[in-house]
Amino acid sequence: MLSKKNLISRILLSTVFCLLFIPSLNAKPLHYLYINAREGSASGGHTALRFENETYHFQHHDGGIIRLIRQTSFDFDFQYRYLDNRTLHQATVELTDLHYKQLRNSFNHLLLQQKQQDDLLKEIRLNIALLNKQTQYPQISIKGAGLLANNTNPHNAETSTTLSLQQQITQKYGAHFLAEQIQQVQNELSSLQPLPWLEDSLQLSDNSFVPVPYSFASQYLGAVSKMLFLQAIQKGTPLNIHQYFTPEHPGFTLSQSELEQLTVFKNTLINNLLSLLKSQRPDWGNAAFTLYARILSISIAIDSGSFVFLDSFIADSFSIPYTEVETYKALLQAQKNNALTRIIQEKDQLFTAPQPISEKDYSRLEMLSNYYYERERGLSENSSIRVSGEQRLPEKSVPLPDHLFPELTPQQSGETLSRLEYYQTHVTQQMQSLYRYSLFTRNCVTEILDTVNKANIADKNIEGIGKLAQDNLIAFIPFGSFHSLSTDYPRQALPSFRQQQLAKMYQEENSTKVFLRESNTLSASQYKFNDQDSIFLFFTDNETWLRPIFGSFNLLTAATISIYGSFTLPFDSGKTLKNGAMGILMSLPELAFFNIRKGSYKHLAPPMQTE
Repeated sequence: MLSKKNLISRILLSTVFCLLFIPSLNAKPLHYLYINAREGSASGGHTALRFENETYHFQHHDGGIIRLIRQTSFDFDFQYRYLDNRTLHQATVELTDLHYKQLRNSFNHLLLQQKQQDDLLKEIRLNIALLNKQTQYPQISIKGAGLLANNTNPHNAETSTTLSLQQQITQKYGAHFLAEQIQQVQNELSSLQPLPWLEDSLQLSDNSFVPVPYSFASQYLGAVSKMLFLQAIQKGTPLNIHQYFTPEHPGFTLSQSELEQLTVFKNTLINNLLSLLKSQRPDWGNAAFTLYARILSISIAIDSGSFVFLDSFIADSFSIPYTEVETYKALLQAQKNNALTRIIQEKDQLFTAPQPISEKDYSRLEMLSNYYYERERGLSENSSIRVSGEQRLPEKSVPLPDHLFPELTPQQSGETLSRLEYYQTHVTQQMQSLYRYSLFTRNCVTEILDTVNKANIADKNIEGIGKLAQDNLIAFIPFGSFHSLSTDYPRQALPSFRQQQLAKMYQEENSTKVFLRESNTLSASQYKFNDQDSIFLFFTDNETWLRPIFGSFNLLTAATISIYGSFTLPFDSGKTLKNGAMGILMSLPELAFFNIRKGSYKHLAPPMQTE
């Protein structure tokens, strides 16, 4: 038995231990990132602040302003370390949980504030485009309506599903529901009038939010979307045959058990759609188009016994021509095979999970299947491939039909456009004043430091970051800011894609063989010359002492291409000459042991992401 005195002593020791060590156990890492220089965007280097799985950084935008960007840390690394082939240097600061949350909230606050200001300007431009009847303006469209089409013969499964849906609508809301709703929306459209905006919504500030009005254009397009959807249900409009696909691989075949589960999921979606018809959301028409199209695609899948997916690529998805597909054929084939492996795993999880199929899980499988099928189609048909742009919710849009543009009197239209153009000028000028980019005084470094300072958090580590610009004259440069940080902060280099591949090769192969093969662009196993890089022969990013020698060969190569480009100038609009000149410019620093050019890697697949 412990004596009372010993027991009290142990309790006191435990309390002291907790007070001393629990704060460190609860400390959270804040990472200050420096991304080294390269040819192309952010050529002088870049900086960012990382809060675990989210990374914040400032970028120069059109109009000469600088804006805060938030990306998942996975996506940020893939862009900079893999596609751009840049090494990230990371300094870690330990913060208490409270200070960590406060600083993160400050960045989120600024992000949301700037987003709201951007939304305000977009809303103004949307109204101007609608009143000017700019049919090619991307936002003057009906989202989701492109998934359906009147000029196709419906599949039997679509016809039966539509009839069943119409019957359920009649049972739940009455025989005249669709006709009455269409008439109600038409009345709404005819009564809508553009009104002046509140002055409060036009006054921007760098520390407060502005209300974004639900404007005439948004109301009008929302109402048109509802009307067109209700008419599509009334007419039984089928899917657009160009907006869905059926992969032929046996892995997409559905068993009887899987068909039964998919039927349950379809019925759930139908119930969701029935509820959406009575929604108070003003923009429910867009969501209804996508939901209805998915119901039809699942109906076809159940009838055929194999998955049928909607095309989820956005309208301006980045596409590469077949000539480039040929260049990257092996890489695209590997991406297709890896995607198929993941699809089989996702499918198994979808149908073996204890809970019913969810829209989130189904959307993820559909998006991955789009990624797979686009590569399968392009490789088998020898055609172009959309290498990015797939998303979880298909939103194929159609332009607003000419006969559905609002009918305003010339006086109404003129007065409204005059107001809107004033709004646009007024808001744009304020944004220029608040966020004008400057290479020396307002860039990716200074904005991070300024945001940290404005958080006003009494933490010596946070204050140390915020005061970098005060303590060091070159702290406004990405490289300077990172190397001005206290040496007490642990540092780590996160290697670029090429550095990672070289490390593996040196471990598995003969070092001399690897060096000779991988040091130049002609025989490097992973690199393929592309239009994002100026011409060069030798990599110099990891060969410090050989850099001037390799740089000399790069300079000679670029000079040769420039001379050749002077002869091809009339035929290629100076493209070859420009490439050679840029190659010369990028080679000169290498003569003095400096490296800027890294070589980029187009069309890489993201590395496997751990959950």
